[in-house]
Amino acid sequence: MLALFNDEQQMFESTAKRLAQSIGISNPHELTTVDRAMGWEMITDVGLLGLRMRDDNVPLASGVEVMIAAQALAETLVPQPFVSSLLSSELLEIAQAPNELIAELSAGEVRYSLLLDRNLERLASPDEADCLAWDCERAHYALGLKNNTLVRVNLSQGFKDAAGAADLTRSIKHRNGALGEVETIGSAIAEDSLKRWHALALTTIAADIAGTLSGAFTGAVAYTKERVQYEALIGSFQAIQHLCAEMLVQIQAAQSANCYAAWAIDQLDADEALLAARTAKAYAASVALPVTETVMQVYGGIGQTWEHIAHVYTRRALLNARLFGTESQQLHHIADARLGAC
Repeated sequence: MLALFNDEQQMFESTAKRLAQSIGISNPHELTTVDRAMGWEMITDVGLLGLRMRDDNVPLASGVEVMIAAQALAETLVPQPFVSSLLSSELLEIAQAPNELIAELSAGEVRYSLLLDRNLERLASPDEADCLAWDCERAHYALGLKNNTLVRVNLSQGFKDAAGAADLTRSIKHRNGALGEVETIGSAIAEDSLKRWHALALTTIAADIAGTLSGAFTGAVAYTKERVQYEALIGSFQAIQHLCAEMLVQIQAAQSANCYAAWAIDQLDADEALLAARTAKAYAASVALPVTETVMQVYGGIGQTWEHIAHVYTRRALLNARLFGTESQQLHHIADARLGAC
């Protein structure tokens, strides 16, 4: 597939990448020292949280722009909760929540995260004792789903921070007791709207995987132009060149699948959009492990240390691969859709 961005999308991509470079992290130490409040303010100021706000029931930005933003921010491991905020905004929109709630979220004044089941596969109900709030840094609420109705859970009670989370760039809170305020938001969500939201979620996560892999790959290639062994740059070794070429093919294939899925979100019917998103997520998840393993192989010994950034990329990519369903789960859903459920 030949995926070309129009002029506006190219400008948006450049802006998103400049923003990502200014607020991302380059080494594990910055996970605790980076100014997250400033980064959040910058994300808010450029309007990324309001991409899916409606004007006459039409989103301000298409799924393609959401994909562009998610991939750009992931390339530099931006730790601010963009993905959960964006997906929360879409949930509020399709549930026809009061406009003031959407405006508060888009302005960055009230933070939302997603309430997921313990396997990170779906939106959870507050009734589930083992639910968790994902990507919830400084979040006030988590949004879940109960009988196709959106519910908002106050995170100030009944949740605790997860220790040793796999993804070092995102926060998770586990439920550990009786919940505080739980309220129903808006109206029951139509099935097609939920499918389209699911397509947006899968595509955004797939874009995050592609961006994470792209950032890790870029760093590894730069290293091959600096590291000398046997009096030669390791980038001159054919074995290293083959490893990097294979990674590039896998990353570009993931990006191509993501482009179609992102376009489909707003252009195809809900079932076809969801199928395209499942395909993109399945492929992105399938290359997350081989690409990050190869990145560490290219780095050699230094890439295995806690002080190096490689494991942070790996952790983000591999947890993303599980979000909203693994490669295997997506393929089963695709088979059901194409062949008919047994």
